[in-house]
This record gives sequence, C-alpha cells and structure tokens, in this order.
Amino acid sequence: MDYLTLRERPQQFLALTSLLPAEFDELLTDFAPAWEGYHRYHTLDGGKRRLPAHAERANAALAGSDTKLFFLLTYLKSNGLQQHQAASFGVSQTRVSRLATALLGVLNQVLGRRGLLPVRDGAELARHLAQHPEKVFAYDGVERGVPRNPDRDAQAAEYSAKKKPTA
Repeated sequence: MDYLTLRERPQQFLALTSLLPAEFDELLTDFAPAWEGYHRYHTLDGGKRRLPAHAERANAALAGSDTKLFFLLTYLKSNGLQQHQAASFGVSQTRVSRLATALLGVLNQVLGRRGLLPVRDGAELARHLAQHPEKVFAYDGVERGVPRNPDRDAQAAEYSAKKKPTA
C-alpha cells in the first residue's frame, strides 16, 4: 500500500485507518517524536541499543514515522493476517509482528498522554462521566446477567440440561 497515494483519497484513507488525513496529521505530531525517541535507543524487539541510532536507514521498507503510523493503523483496523499485511507493505511476516509490537507500545504511550485510552476501572469511569454532565452516554452491552431462580423446583423446570426432542 502506498501511504502518499491513499492520503489523496480521504474516503479510502478513512476506511483503512478510521481517521481522516487531518486527524492522522494531528496524531502524527505526537507519534513521530515518540517513535523517533523510542527507536533511537531501542531495537524492534524492545532491547536497548549499545549505541544510539542517529537516523533511519535509507533503504527502510517503511521509511518515515508517517508510513509507520499508517502501517499500524491499517493493521489494527483490518485485524487481518500478518502475511497479508506483509504482502501489502513489502516486508516479511516476522517484521510485521516485530513492528506492530513496537509501534503499538509507542502509540499507547501517545494516546495515554493525550488522555485517549479507554478506562478500565469503574471508579475512574464514574469520574470521567461526572466531568461531562451535559452529555448522554450509552452503554453498548449485548448481554445482561439474568439471576438464577432461587426455587429448586423452578430451576429444574427452567434450566434442565437434558436435550429434549422437538418433534
């Protein structure tokens, strides 16, 4: 996939990344320095470099922070096979795995600094919701807990584990 070509097609760019080019650029302003800072001192496997890297290799398959962010967002959006992502960007499946792991860590740090990570604690969620009393929030839940009937005879009638013929 060619990042620069797809950037000229906003609808297709949105479909692949879930961001409009302007939103992508806004995220890139924080992602680029975060990635460059990480990559300068760490390898893709997360290990420390013996000497800091001064510049990206000229022959890098995914040259530039913008291409790397595009790579990661398409990877996360499509949730496809790593082999497909490798073929789309001209890298190996192993490299896709290593890149996705490293880039995702940096993206999570950037989103955390911007306060855009989902909350995982009920008390923290309550604090966030209290900050926006004028807004209406909807819970998108599919299942709800149905309490079990405490009466043993009613349980036997309602929750029989036996398979009964329908005919």
